[in-house]
Amino acid sequence: MSYEACFEKLPKLETNRLILRQITESASDGRDSLEFINDYSVYRFWGIYDEAGDTNGRRRPKKKIKLDYHYNATMKEYHAGRELTWLMELKDSHKVIGEIVFYDFRLKRQADIGYRINKEYWGQGFAPEAGQALVKAAFEYMGLTRIQLRCFADNHGSVRVAQKLGFNQEGFIKEGAILNVMTDYYIFGLLKEDYNKKPIEDTIVSLIP
Repeated sequence: MSYEACFEKLPKLETNRLILRQITESASDGRDSLEFINDYSVYRFWGIYDEAGDTNGRRRPKKKIKLDYHYNATMKEYHAGRELTWLMELKDSHKVIGEIVFYDFRLKRQADIGYRINKEYWGQGFAPEAGQALVKAAFEYMGLTRIQLRCFADNHGSVRVAQKLGFNQEGFIKEGAILNVMTDYYIFGLLKEDYNKKPIEDTIVSLIP
């Protein structure tokens, strides 16, 4: 598995409780994805729209209703070589509860990591579990040397996730841009050399042929 190979065929990853895989055109993937991409409590931290900071009278994005919407949007970015997106599928029930993404690649050595999870599954450790899989993939398989995570200053859950993954806080930006939102945010970073000093051992992370 290499950087280039990931854009030819996205590899499946396995953790203790999750299968991380590419989205499909199935109705179940569509229904499960719509649950979290349409939820304001989830997407308000995605950089699409921030009600708390909106002084221009803008409306929230309209809900997506077509089952193939998320598939088409995700695969467009994948085929363009801009994003690698893994759905988080529960092993026991096969329900898709969220997604985790590498995006904003730089020189094939750096990427940002982002995720969003159905709020019914918050607080159960799924974000750091999936994050560990991507950290391992980035440094051991893809040849990346740096991963970074940017999160809203008031997104306390993501701050804890970054800390659990061993990321170091590198900065605090006042009124900076995350996609379509101007907000205060933190920057966390993790270098391969630091990962090599303490590789992931407490979570099963493996490639599925």
